Parts: sequence; structure tokens; C-alpha cells
Amino acid sequence: MTDSAPDWFYPEWASTAPGSRAILVLDTDSALGRYSLEPKAVGLKDLARIHGHLCDGLVISFVEIKAVFEQLFPSGVVDRTDLRAVSKNGPCWLDAVAFMTGARINFQTLRVDNAVGDGFIIQKVSTGETYAVHLKAGVFPEPQAARERQMRIARAQGQPVSAADIEAVEEMANALSRRLLNARAEDVLDVHRLQGYRFVPNDFFGERGDVINKDMPR
Repeated sequence: MTDSAPDWFYPEWASTAPGSRAILVLDTDSALGRYSLEPKAVGLKDLARIHGHLCDGLVISFVEIKAVFEQLFPSGVVDRTDLRAVSKNGPCWLDAVAFMTGARINFQTLRVDNAVGDGFIIQKVSTGETYAVHLKAGVFPEPQAARERQMRIARAQGQPVSAADIEAVEEMANALSRRLLNARAEDVLDVHRLQGYRFVPNDFFGERGDVINKDMPR
């Protein structure tokens, strides 16, 4: 089982929340291998470890993708060899969807398209069954969105931001993460099936947005 215990980068409120429970995934045994005989567990802490930190974008992605998996894989075991996905160009979103689904740009199973917004389109390749998922309107707090916009504009203009500004946004993000990890999916997410969806791969390169404040003062 995945390690879900608290750690310096993974607080107790995340480790004990019902929404952070691990998913079971099925892969192959080797580079030229067959399906594994047993699934493995992948949890939110694993995702935070490979992404670099726990944040609200990662939590949003985790709960959204899990909700689609419940539709595509009612048995509870996710086949990571049988998925395609569409995500916006954001570090949290792309790391989460690549890790959880196995989709990759270079294998033409991951499309980057900012039109999808703060959600995902996920398709089961073998059947074509496709779902879109987003937060319900009003779930993401507007005061938080406004503070984040202000910070990104300032940094884009080469202006510094204060430790207090960064910490205020982090507190808002943690509050949202707590809410999402303790809420019922149907109360915070819109999940709907897309009929006849055609996946179109793309070639895309972008810049990271989660490192712009790494040298700002504490």
C-alpha cells in the first residue's frame, strides 16, 4: 500500500481525509511485459512527492480524475495502459493526469489544450467512453482567484511579491484542499459523459508556472 502517513510535505489533514484515499492501477510487468497479476496503489502523497509539493491544483486534479475513474472503471482497478486525456498547460494538472492515467504527450495519448480549463477530458481507448470533469461553479473561491491573478501579473511584470502575499494565498489554497478532500464528489464536481468524442493529439511545449516565486523572501 502507498505510504499515506503525514510528512513534512504532506500534512495530517491530507493524510486522514477520505478524498485522499489511494487508487488501484494496473500496468505491465516490464518494458516488453504482460499485464501485472496484481494492481498497485497510487495515492495523493505519491503524487505530491513526484510533483514537488501538495497544493490545491494537485488536490483538484486528484479528486477530479478519481471521479472519472469511478465511471470508467467501476471494478475499482484503473488500467493505465488504456487511457487518453486532455489537460490544460499547468504543472499540477499535467503531472497529476500523466501520473494517474499513464497518458503521455510523446505517445500521443495526452493532449494539452487550455480550452479544457481547470478540469480534464479522459477517454478509455478500448471503448471510446469519454468523460469531462470540472469543479462546480462557485467551488473555487473568487477571493483566492483574484489574489492569484494579482500575484501572477506582478511576477510577469518583474515585480516582487511579499512573503505575506505568498503565505496568504497558500492558506487559501490549503483551505480549499481541505474542503475538496472532505467533500462528496457530487457536491463539488460536475462529471458528464461526452458522446462521440474524438481525441486529437498535439505537439506542445510550455513554461512552468510553479517556480516563479522560488526566490521570493520568507
